[in-house]
Amino acid sequence: MVLPSRFFKNFYAEKVNEIGCVYDELRLPCCGPLRCAPLFCRRAERTLIVKKHMKRNSILLTALLVIVVATLLVYGVFSASGTPPSDLSEMSGGASPGAASEIGSTGSSQAPSDLPSESSGGASGTVAPGETRISFLACPDNIIHPSVYYDAIRKAAQADGSTPVYTSLATGKYDFADMYEYVADAIRDADISYVNVETLIGGNDNKISGYPMFNTPEQAGEQLIALGFDIYNLAHNHMLDSNSDEYLINCNRFFESRGLTTLGYYKDQADVSNIKIIEHEGVKIAFLAYTYSTNGLSLQAGSSTVIPYISESLITQQMELAKAQADLVFVSMHWGDEDRYEVNAQQRSTAQLLVDLGADVIIGMHPHVIQEMKWVEREDGGRCLLTYSLGNFISGMQDGFNMLGGMLAFDIVRSADGTCSIESPQFLPVVTHYTKETAVSGDDTGHRNYKIYPLEMYTEELAAQHGVQIWDQTHTPTLVGGAFTVENLKRTVKTYIPAEFLADWLQ
Repeated sequence: MVLPSRFFKNFYAEKVNEIGCVYDELRLPCCGPLRCAPLFCRRAERTLIVKKHMKRNSILLTALLVIVVATLLVYGVFSASGTPPSDLSEMSGGASPGAASEIGSTGSSQAPSDLPSESSGGASGTVAPGETRISFLACPDNIIHPSVYYDAIRKAAQADGSTPVYTSLATGKYDFADMYEYVADAIRDADISYVNVETLIGGNDNKISGYPMFNTPEQAGEQLIALGFDIYNLAHNHMLDSNSDEYLINCNRFFESRGLTTLGYYKDQADVSNIKIIEHEGVKIAFLAYTYSTNGLSLQAGSSTVIPYISESLITQQMELAKAQADLVFVSMHWGDEDRYEVNAQQRSTAQLLVDLGADVIIGMHPHVIQEMKWVEREDGGRCLLTYSLGNFISGMQDGFNMLGGMLAFDIVRSADGTCSIESPQFLPVVTHYTKETAVSGDDTGHRNYKIYPLEMYTEELAAQHGVQIWDQTHTPTLVGGAFTVENLKRTVKTYIPAEFLADWLQ
């Protein structure tokens, strides 16, 4: 508790200052032996005054000690009851600094660096005796289109005052940090965090490239690591963008060599039985990942790599192994139709298979738009948290609905009896923002000033500046309600995400 100690410090300083002033007023001049008799009289009089003030100050110091001891006793009582006062002024009826801060901010916009409270992960409740509570955060498709890495080159050049060079992509200097500034705290604060690495880190020794066969600069991967992600999903339709498993192997090594967990890469058939398990505070969580496709590309002849395509036999085999080794099973699914809010039949049937086999959480990726989120009851009495699609995290796509995504946050709770459950799930909507500028190459759309905003922070002024506005002049707007506005972004979220998973400001 900070405020009581600050109170003691201020109170003590005030009293010491008061006492010091008294002594300053009574400080006597040196009296030499040749002074006249009246001076000795005045000296004796002042001595009496000093004694009187010393007595008074003794009383003041005693009173101060009584106040300190009494306050410590009160604080001890509140602490023992589990409800310590947040401010000593609450006991005396004064306004707390927190209240003053809220009043002072009325009528002004929120500072961009202050993330909304809902963006810090699952809504952790009070921890009961013997209970363990772990926060989890999943972030959707991280797609590094050429305009994203060209913007990172420009940001790096601006930072050191140099001229950006867009031709030396393998050796260039990049700054991706600014793009993630407003979501960095949420990622860092989560006990376990996941991201879908939609564009592989294939190695700077290979040509850096964008759609349709991506090879993302290593510096973009370094930024994900700096943000603090724990789990990196590689199971998606761009796994074989090198027309072989080269980029996949390189990307897997890039993260695993740093002691991080990847999903989706199996070096051979035997490796398929090695289930990735993360243990945190004694809770074991198994992670599986599957993809519907690799865009028609196949492994090269002689490769031993196994791609985890969606199949009932593979899912059943790995779910059985995962259930036997872990307390909970989380599954990353790359599925569905791109640019469609509607869930397709394969998604529904595969989701039901996973639920029946005991999945606790399904994290949906790939459609690049948000889709339905819900609880699904299991026959064993448990339930599965199902998200069909979290949309995009960052991307250079051009339609309004591709700019809207969501971070999935919840708490993993182990009760005193050892049972584990998922609690307090929240869908935390985010917006990829960029402006339209001049392209620097044939693969560049000219999008610049990339930044991921929590939707709660996003403003109509920013929406009006978004590059999507230019695109929508010649294309049909795609948000629920039409035009790219904050209200339509909110309307889209509320259309596909049930209210129970949304913060109060979206109700």
